Amino acid sequence: MIMKKRFFNRTTKIIIAVLCLLMFTGCGETEETEATEEPEKTIETGETENRMEVPEKTSNVIVMGNDGEGEAKGKDASLKEKAASMKITYRFDENTEILDGATISGWLETLADGSVSVNEAAAKEYVAGLASRYDTFGRNRSFKTHSGEQITVAGGDYGYWMDRVSTRKELIAQILKGESAELTPVYYCTAPSYDVNDIGDSYVEVNIGDQHLWVYKNGQLVNETDFVSGGLFKGNSTPEGTYSITYKERDATLVGEGYQSSVKYWMPFNGNIGLHDASWRDSFGGHIYYMSGSHGCVNLPTAKAAEIFDQVEKGEAVVVYGSISKEQAMSSLNMDDKAKAAQKGYISMTPEIQAYILQQQGFDAQTAAALAAAQQVSANTAPVAQTPVDQTAQQAEAVQPAQTEQTTDQQAVQPAEQQPEQQPEQPAEAQPEQQEQQAEQQPAAE
Repeated sequence: MIMKKRFFNRTTKIIIAVLCLLMFTGCGETEETEATEEPEKTIETGETENRMEVPEKTSNVIVMGNDGEGEAKGKDASLKEKAASMKITYRFDENTEILDGATISGWLETLADGSVSVNEAAAKEYVAGLASRYDTFGRNRSFKTHSGEQITVAGGDYGYWMDRVSTRKELIAQILKGESAELTPVYYCTAPSYDVNDIGDSYVEVNIGDQHLWVYKNGQLVNETDFVSGGLFKGNSTPEGTYSITYKERDATLVGEGYQSSVKYWMPFNGNIGLHDASWRDSFGGHIYYMSGSHGCVNLPTAKAAEIFDQVEKGEAVVVYGSISKEQAMSSLNMDDKAKAAQKGYISMTPEIQAYILQQQGFDAQTAAALAAAQQVSANTAPVAQTPVDQTAQQAEAVQPAQTEQTTDQQAVQPAEQQPEQQPEQPAEAQPEQQEQQAEQQPAAE
């Protein structure tokens, strides 16, 4: 019994030792396997982290993405090789601008991670050069009028206007494709031609001084008419310049400060200024616009507005010229019109005009001149005082003894500021059915 127990104990120990040895060997193989796999995981993770930590290129370049170092180098070599033979073309009618491969190659930059970028500052400068050479927006234009006279028209918002940012982005995107191409700039607005005369053969010619316009279609005169433009003496003159028909609309309602007008044919060309019918007017042309002009629009006879509405198209040019100054307008008025303008406060009440008014009221020329001179002195020394005027009128009593006439004349000599205010003019748009008897009394209409 005792011997068997010892044998069992010895045998058990041997077996346990062998098992431990086997277990120890197995553990070593497991650890070695994990040790060889772990570095591979670390490298893979490390590459991913390295790509994410590369600083992004600043805003002066566009970066072409990559999926790994080897592929990025491949793209770098490929794009630079293609760039040398690339050609990007822009056409401006008869003129051609070519961006060659040598220039494009000089714009390419290789970043630290192997990706390729395009120098945006260089592309920006190139596009700016194109715009400066071919944009015609807002430039002065040499224009041949209906009479054959060659004039210069300044101002306006007509012509080619390049969207430089969008054009630059499209150019850079094309370079990164590595392909030659013919590109067209992106524009905010365009014109029929890049020529100096970029308005083409279809346009509206508006002469403010003559209060007359002409409509040309494909080089042929198809219509013309008198009009009434913005009120000169009221400071609402229609601006000069070259513009374009923004759009066309039937049965529009024009709303402004103190007025509202319903028109059948609305053709805006400069913001809220446009061509339209003015049914509330019974006459057009001449000097009406001096005192009874519009708020800036070109008022047309209804029948003519209907014809022109069908003849013009969106985008066609409207050339406005021939404006005159207030002083020039004054020199063209007769004394009767000057008197009316002075009485309405549009121009100064000079002694000459005052004397004329007094003569129209019955005073002889000598007395009228004396009264006007006295009133001028009174206005310069004591604008509010009535005494100088009364004294002057009393001195004229020997010439005009009738007391009733004297009283009437004294009132007439008073400055326009001291005369009782007349009923304020109502905008014609608010009462289109009312027609004024005299053209100069027509209210300002849009």
